[in-house]
Amino acid sequence: MSKWKKRVLELISLVLSGIVAIPLYMVIVNSLKNQSDAADLKLTLPKDWSGFNNYTEVFRIARIPQAFWITLLITVVSVVLIIIVCAVAAFVIERRDSRLMRLLQHVLIAGMILPGSIITTYYLMQSLHLIRTLTGIVLLYVATNFPFMTYLYISFLRGVPRELDEAAIIDGVGRFKLFFKILFPLLMPVNASVVVLSSMNIWNDFQTPFYFLNTASRFTLSMTIYFFFGQHSSDWNLVFANIVIVSLPVILLYIFVQKYIVSGLTAGAVKG
Repeated sequence: MSKWKKRVLELISLVLSGIVAIPLYMVIVNSLKNQSDAADLKLTLPKDWSGFNNYTEVFRIARIPQAFWITLLITVVSVVLIIIVCAVAAFVIERRDSRLMRLLQHVLIAGMILPGSIITTYYLMQSLHLIRTLTGIVLLYVATNFPFMTYLYISFLRGVPRELDEAAIIDGVGRFKLFFKILFPLLMPVNASVVVLSSMNIWNDFQTPFYFLNTASRFTLSMTIYFFFGQHSSDWNLVFANIVIVSLPVILLYIFVQKYIVSGLTAGAVKG
């Protein structure tokens, strides 16, 4: 690629990055303004910097600490279960060459393509007495992430030679130890991708908690934005401050581990 083409691509990337950054800048700036200035929804800097009180007000009104710990608990438990369940399922599906396993791979693809149904899922959860429970919402996150994350593991495991399994079995290693002691450490690149992708999906998710965990004592961070906006729709400074508080953890997570997303997905794609 010629030098001037690289410059053009860099310029286009900068312009697109600037367009994406404008909404983020708008939210941060208006979160630091008073009520009247924030209502104008302008990109100008605050006239005074007393708007930091907006954050303390949001923490008090929206019960941010309580929502944070509930969201953190749901995210951590769901991600751990997703890693274990999807990795084990991928190991079984990829290592067993049978018609049933090939059929299961097609089922996984269908699970990634076909949309879910809120109504049937709600009635199923209700019949199992899992509505408005942390257990129910964790199981939902594991189920919804299962097809895509399992397929990632399958793609990665295809690049791990089966001779490694055979050598371990000859040495007397059982299936359980074979996976968790030998193969699982090799999955660290794709594990990192699964952690980042599933954490961001669960942390930012609004629809699932809204339908299946809609209780005031168990609000997640994404739900605080919705209900906070409904109660304080005229206080745009508080609404923007709430958005910043909710978005900050996942933004920091993405900044520090974004390289693992690319490396994990690329490794799986190349080895698959």
